Amino acid sequence: MKASRFAHLFQRYQSGQSTPEEEREFLEMVAAADRDEELKEAISEMLAEEPAAGLRMPEESSAAVLEKILEDAPRRRSKTRYFVWAAVAAGIVVLLGIGLLLQTKTGGAGGNDIAQNTISPGKERAVLVLDDGREIDLERSGKGAIGVQQGLQAQLSGNTLQYDTTAAEQPTFNTIRTPRGGQYRVVLPDGSKVWLNAASSIRFPTVFKAAERKVEVEGEVYFEVAPRPEQPFIVKAGEMQVQVTGTHFNIMAYPDEDNIETTLLEGGVRVSSNGSEARLTPGLQAVLARNTQNIKVRKADTDRVVAWKEGRFEFRGNISGIMRQIARWYDVQVVFKGDVEGRNFGGAISRTEKIEDVLKMLEMTGSIQFEINNNTVTVMP
Repeated sequence: MKASRFAHLFQRYQSGQSTPEEEREFLEMVAAADRDEELKEAISEMLAEEPAAGLRMPEESSAAVLEKILEDAPRRRSKTRYFVWAAVAAGIVVLLGIGLLLQTKTGGAGGNDIAQNTISPGKERAVLVLDDGREIDLERSGKGAIGVQQGLQAQLSGNTLQYDTTAAEQPTFNTIRTPRGGQYRVVLPDGSKVWLNAASSIRFPTVFKAAERKVEVEGEVYFEVAPRPEQPFIVKAGEMQVQVTGTHFNIMAYPDEDNIETTLLEGGVRVSSNGSEARLTPGLQAVLARNTQNIKVRKADTDRVVAWKEGRFEFRGNISGIMRQIARWYDVQVVFKGDVEGRNFGGAISRTEKIEDVLKMLEMTGSIQFEINNNTVTVMP
C-alpha cells in the first residue's frame, strides 16, 4: 500500500470528487490503519513529502495540516458530508497518532472522561436455546458436536454453528440469540448462511421438512440463502415478511428502531405486511414504519447496511441512531444531556476499536462531547 495511493484518495475525498468505490476504499484504509504498519508508514510519508500531494507544510503540525484541509474543503459540500470528513480526519489522528493532541472532556463528581475508561468492543458469542428450553453458551462450549435434538447434532467450529444438512428426523425448533456486545454465524439445516449482529436472534426448525422454509428473526440478520426454488425461504421480522428462493439480503428489525428494513444485495425478494407488498431488485430497500402498514421502497447504501457484517461501523445520520449502534456493540447505556438529538454525523471506523476511539472520532466534529462513567455514556453538546 503506497503513500501515493492514499494521498490520491485523500485528496479526492476531501475535494468531493471521489467515486463511491474510491470513497469506500479510502474509508476502509482509515479504518484498518491501526493494524497496518505499512499504511501507518505510508501516511506518515504522505504528510511529509511531495508538495504535489497538496499536504506538505513543514513548519506546521499535523493538527494544522488537517485544519487547513477542512478550511479548504469545497463550500458545495453538504453539512452532513462535512461531518463525514471531520470524523475521518479524527479517525486518522486517533488511529495513527500523528501528533494531534486531543482535549479530553471531564465532568461529574468522579471526574471521568473518555480517556480514563476502557470498554472493549463486542466479540463472537451467542446462546443456543433448544426446543425443551435448555440453553447452551456457544462461546464456552468449545469445538465439536452439540446435540440439538434426539438423533441430530450440529458441529461447532470457531464462531460458526453448522447443522446437519442431510438429517431426516422430524424437526424441533432451535433459537440462536446474541447478547449486546456479541455477534455470531450459523449454517442452517438447508445450507443457508446467517450472520447475527448484536442483540439479535433467529428461530428455525432443525430440519426443513415443510413446503416452505420458515424462520423468525429479531434485531439485525444477514442471509445468504441456499437456492431451493421448490421450497421458498420465508423470514418473519415483526410485521414484515420476506419471501425468497435464493438470495443475499439484510434485515434490520430491532424493537427500539422506528422502521423494519430489508435490503437486497443479490437475487430477488418479495416483501409483504398486512396487505402491502413490494418486490425488490438488488440495491433497493423495503422500509416498514412500525406505526404504519405501508411498505416503502428506496435506494439503499448497501455498503453502509452490511458494514457491521464486514467488521466496521459506517455512521450516517442522527446521533441518536448512531448511539443505538454503539450501545448494542459495546453493551453500554446511553444518556443524552442537552439538545443534541437533531445533529447529523458520519464516519467510518473498525468495530474492533475501543469505544474511546469511536467517541473521539465523533467528538472531532467540535459540536458534541462524551463522558463515560462506568458503563454509561453521556452525550452532550
